[in-house]
Amino acid sequence: MNSKVIGIMLILGPILIMGVWIAGLVPDTSNISPSESMTTVLAEKNLAEIGSILQVFGVIAMFTGLYFLARSLKSDNVVSNQLAEIGGLLLLLMVPIWVVFMGSWIEAIGAAERFGNDVGTTILASSTMFEAGGMLLIVGLFLLGISLTILKKYKGVIGALFIIASVCAFTDVIFDVEALAIIGWMGMFLMTLITGILTTLQKENQPEA
Repeated sequence: MNSKVIGIMLILGPILIMGVWIAGLVPDTSNISPSESMTTVLAEKNLAEIGSILQVFGVIAMFTGLYFLARSLKSDNVVSNQLAEIGGLLLLLMVPIWVVFMGSWIEAIGAAERFGNDVGTTILASSTMFEAGGMLLIVGLFLLGISLTILKKYKGVIGALFIIASVCAFTDVIFDVEALAIIGWMGMFLMTLITGILTTLQKENQPEA
Protein backbone atom coordinates (compact mmCIF):
# COMPACT_ATOMS: atom_id res chain seq x y z
CA MET A 1 0.00 0.00 0.00
CA ASN A 2 1.14 3.55 -0.73
CA SER A 3 3.08 4.99 2.21
CA LYS A 4 1.08 8.22 2.15
CA VAL A 5 -2.18 6.29 2.52
CA ILE A 6 -0.73 4.36 5.46
CA GLY A 7 0.50 7.63 6.98
CA ILE A 8 -2.89 9.30 6.66
CA MET A 9 -4.55 6.32 8.35
CA LEU A 10 -2.04 6.49 11.20
CA ILE A 11 -2.71 10.22 11.60
CA LEU A 12 -6.51 10.06 11.46
CA GLY A 13 -6.80 7.03 13.75
CA PRO A 14 -5.28 8.48 16.95
CA ILE A 15 -6.88 11.88 16.30
CA LEU A 16 -10.37 10.35 16.07
CA ILE A 17 -9.88 7.94 18.98
CA MET A 18 -8.29 10.33 21.46
CA GLY A 19 -9.51 13.60 20.01
CA VAL A 20 -13.13 13.01 21.01
CA TRP A 21 -12.06 12.42 24.61
CA ILE A 22 -9.74 15.42 24.75
CA ALA A 23 -12.40 17.64 23.15
CA GLY A 24 -15.05 16.39 25.59
CA LEU A 25 -17.26 15.01 22.83
CA VAL A 26 -18.01 11.88 24.86
CA PRO A 27 -19.19 11.65 28.48
CA ASP A 28 -16.66 10.44 31.04
CA THR A 29 -17.81 7.03 32.28
CA SER A 30 -14.54 5.89 33.80
CA ASN A 31 -14.58 4.66 37.39
CA ILE A 32 -18.39 4.43 37.57
CA SER A 33 -20.72 1.43 37.46
CA PRO A 34 -22.43 0.29 34.21
CA SER A 35 -25.81 1.53 35.48
CA GLU A 36 -24.36 4.98 36.21
CA SER A 37 -22.62 4.90 32.84
CA MET A 38 -25.93 4.21 31.10
CA THR A 39 -27.55 7.17 32.84
CA THR A 40 -24.62 9.43 31.92
CA VAL A 41 -24.62 8.29 28.30
CA LEU A 42 -28.38 8.81 27.91
CA ALA A 43 -28.08 12.29 29.39
CA GLU A 44 -25.68 13.19 26.56
CA LYS A 45 -27.09 10.83 23.96
CA ASN A 46 -26.27 12.83 20.84
CA LEU A 47 -22.67 13.47 21.84
CA ALA A 48 -22.23 9.85 22.88
CA GLU A 49 -23.47 8.57 19.52
CA ILE A 50 -21.28 10.99 17.53
CA GLY A 51 -18.25 10.22 19.69
CA SER A 52 -18.80 6.48 19.41
CA ILE A 53 -19.07 6.61 15.62
CA LEU A 54 -15.93 8.75 15.31
CA GLN A 55 -13.99 6.37 17.52
CA VAL A 56 -15.11 3.35 15.50
CA PHE A 57 -13.73 4.98 12.34
CA GLY A 58 -10.59 5.89 14.31
CA VAL A 59 -10.06 2.28 15.38
CA ILE A 60 -10.46 1.03 11.82
CA ALA A 61 -8.02 3.63 10.46
CA MET A 62 -5.37 3.29 13.16
CA PHE A 63 -5.09 -0.46 13.44
CA THR A 64 -5.48 -1.16 9.74
CA GLY A 65 -2.77 1.45 9.14
CA LEU A 66 -0.48 -0.23 11.68
CA TYR A 67 -1.10 -3.58 10.01
CA PHE A 68 -0.07 -2.25 6.60
CA LEU A 69 2.91 -0.50 8.19
CA ALA A 70 4.02 -3.85 9.60
CA ARG A 71 3.59 -5.45 6.18
CA SER A 72 5.75 -2.74 4.62
CA LEU A 73 8.71 -3.71 6.82
CA LYS A 74 9.71 -6.77 4.78
CA SER A 75 13.49 -7.04 4.55
CA ASP A 76 16.32 -9.57 4.45
CA ASN A 77 16.21 -9.84 8.25
CA VAL A 78 14.19 -12.97 9.08
CA VAL A 79 13.69 -12.04 12.75
CA SER A 80 12.38 -8.60 11.88
CA ASN A 81 10.03 -10.05 9.27
CA GLN A 82 8.56 -12.57 11.73
CA LEU A 83 8.12 -10.00 14.50
CA ALA A 84 6.48 -7.52 12.12
CA GLU A 85 4.15 -10.20 10.75
CA ILE A 86 3.02 -11.39 14.19
CA GLY A 87 2.71 -7.84 15.52
CA GLY A 88 0.73 -6.76 12.48
CA LEU A 89 -1.72 -9.64 12.82
CA LEU A 90 -2.26 -8.90 16.53
CA LEU A 91 -2.95 -5.25 15.72
CA LEU A 92 -5.35 -6.23 12.94
CA LEU A 93 -7.27 -8.37 15.46
CA MET A 94 -7.83 -5.19 17.44
CA VAL A 95 -10.18 -3.89 14.75
CA PRO A 96 -13.25 -6.11 15.39
CA ILE A 97 -12.62 -6.22 19.14
CA TRP A 98 -12.41 -2.47 19.70
CA VAL A 99 -15.03 -1.65 17.08
CA VAL A 100 -17.45 -3.61 19.25
CA PHE A 101 -16.07 -2.05 22.43
CA MET A 102 -16.13 1.57 21.25
CA GLY A 103 -19.37 1.15 19.33
CA SER A 104 -21.25 -0.39 22.25
CA TRP A 105 -22.72 2.97 23.32
CA ILE A 106 -24.78 3.16 20.12
CA GLU A 107 -26.36 -0.24 20.65
CA ALA A 108 -26.81 0.40 24.40
CA ILE A 109 -28.62 3.68 23.74
CA GLY A 110 -30.97 2.04 21.25
CA ALA A 111 -31.68 -0.89 23.54
CA ALA A 112 -32.29 1.39 26.53
CA GLU A 113 -34.77 3.49 24.58
CA ARG A 114 -36.65 0.43 23.32
CA PHE A 115 -36.51 -1.91 26.29
CA GLY A 116 -35.42 0.15 29.30
CA ASN A 117 -32.19 1.17 30.99
CA ASP A 118 -31.54 -2.29 32.43
CA VAL A 119 -31.07 -3.77 28.96
CA GLY A 120 -28.75 -0.94 27.92
CA THR A 121 -26.79 -1.37 31.15
CA THR A 122 -26.35 -5.08 30.39
CA ILE A 123 -24.86 -4.25 27.00
CA LEU A 124 -22.43 -1.74 28.50
CA ALA A 125 -21.44 -4.18 31.23
CA SER A 126 -20.84 -6.93 28.67
CA SER A 127 -18.78 -4.66 26.43
CA THR A 128 -16.21 -4.05 29.15
CA MET A 129 -14.76 -7.52 28.51
CA PHE A 130 -13.43 -6.19 25.21
CA GLU A 131 -11.09 -3.88 27.13
CA ALA A 132 -8.89 -6.97 27.42
CA GLY A 133 -8.12 -6.42 23.74
CA GLY A 134 -5.72 -3.76 24.95
CA MET A 135 -3.21 -6.57 25.54
CA LEU A 136 -3.19 -7.23 21.80
CA LEU A 137 -2.33 -3.56 21.28
CA ILE A 138 0.49 -3.74 23.84
CA VAL A 139 2.06 -6.93 22.45
CA GLY A 140 1.48 -5.95 18.82
CA LEU A 141 3.15 -2.55 19.17
CA PHE A 142 5.95 -4.07 21.25
CA LEU A 143 6.78 -6.54 18.46
CA LEU A 144 6.38 -3.85 15.81
CA GLY A 145 8.71 -1.61 17.83
CA ILE A 146 11.38 -4.32 17.94
CA SER A 147 11.10 -4.80 14.17
CA LEU A 148 11.41 -1.05 13.57
CA THR A 149 14.44 -0.93 15.86
CA ILE A 150 16.16 -3.87 14.16
CA LEU A 151 15.71 -2.22 10.77
CA LYS A 152 16.75 1.16 12.22
CA LYS A 153 13.74 2.70 10.52
CA TYR A 154 13.60 6.40 11.42
CA LYS A 155 17.04 5.86 13.01
CA GLY A 156 15.49 3.33 15.41
CA VAL A 157 14.02 6.08 17.60
CA ILE A 158 10.36 5.40 16.81
CA GLY A 159 10.76 1.67 17.43
CA ALA A 160 12.49 2.26 20.78
CA LEU A 161 9.72 4.62 21.89
CA PHE A 162 7.06 2.09 20.89
CA ILE A 163 8.85 -0.48 23.05
CA ILE A 164 9.07 1.87 26.03
CA ALA A 165 5.40 2.89 25.76
CA SER A 166 4.31 -0.75 25.46
CA VAL A 167 6.32 -1.79 28.52
CA CYS A 168 4.85 1.12 30.53
CA ALA A 169 1.30 0.18 29.46
CA PHE A 170 1.88 -3.48 30.37
CA THR A 171 3.31 -2.50 33.76
CA ASP A 172 0.22 -0.34 34.37
CA VAL A 173 -2.04 -3.32 33.60
CA ILE A 174 -0.21 -5.39 36.23
CA PHE A 175 0.34 -2.78 38.95
CA ASP A 176 -2.23 -0.06 38.10
CA VAL A 177 0.20 2.89 38.20
CA GLU A 178 -1.44 6.08 36.93
CA ALA A 179 1.82 7.70 35.77
CA LEU A 180 2.73 4.64 33.73
CA ALA A 181 -0.78 4.54 32.30
CA ILE A 182 -0.39 8.07 30.94
CA ILE A 183 3.09 7.38 29.53
CA GLY A 184 2.13 3.98 28.14
CA TRP A 185 -1.33 4.37 26.64
CA MET A 186 -1.05 8.00 25.58
CA GLY A 187 2.49 7.31 24.38
CA MET A 188 1.34 4.52 22.07
CA PHE A 189 -1.32 6.71 20.47
CA LEU A 190 1.07 9.68 20.24
CA MET A 191 3.84 7.60 18.68
CA THR A 192 1.36 6.18 16.16
CA LEU A 193 0.43 9.75 15.20
CA ILE A 194 4.10 10.75 14.85
CA THR A 195 4.79 7.63 12.79
CA GLY A 196 1.90 8.57 10.54
CA ILE A 197 3.33 12.05 9.99
CA LEU A 198 6.80 10.68 9.21
CA THR A 199 5.37 8.03 6.89
CA THR A 200 3.29 10.60 5.04
CA LEU A 201 6.30 12.87 4.52
CA GLN A 202 8.43 9.97 3.32
CA LYS A 203 8.94 9.86 -0.43
CA GLU A 204 8.10 6.61 -2.22
CA ASN A 205 11.12 4.30 -2.60
CA GLN A 206 13.28 6.73 -0.66
CA PRO A 207 15.87 5.06 1.61
CA GLU A 208 15.32 5.53 5.32
CA ALA A 209 17.26 8.34 6.93
